[in-house]
Amino acid sequence: MPKTHYTATPMITAYDQDGFVIDNVRFGGAVAVVGAEQGFGVRAVALQGDAIGAADLQLFCQPPLPHLIVLGVGEAMTHPFYDLRNTLGELGLSGEILPTSAACRAWNLLLSEGRKVALLARPAKRPATREV
Repeated sequence: MPKTHYTATPMITAYDQDGFVIDNVRFGGAVAVVGAEQGFGVRAVALQGDAIGAADLQLFCQPPLPHLIVLGVGEAMTHPFYDLRNTLGELGLSGEILPTSAACRAWNLLLSEGRKVALLARPAKRPATREV
């Protein structure tokens, strides 16, 4: 299992097709951020398939549950993700499914508001003209 980086301020400052920079630490591949109560745990994760699925959401099922999970699904919303939405409901989780660029912005905003949120995001190409 990859090492977990603990921090009180896991702001996403950069991302690209290879990973993310969170709290000035580079993480390759998909990334998960959990556990607001004792400091956020940030780690690279290996997704179970090409898309986020039920098995990937299990790490958010440990109490205390986050109020909201921000899910970054890649470069674009290619479909409505009905199965993923149903799985969130079955697990008793609330989630916002967004393209990775929007998920990064939403995460930083929610974090700045002090919300008890979690994040699971797939890498995506970063548009050259946009900031996080």
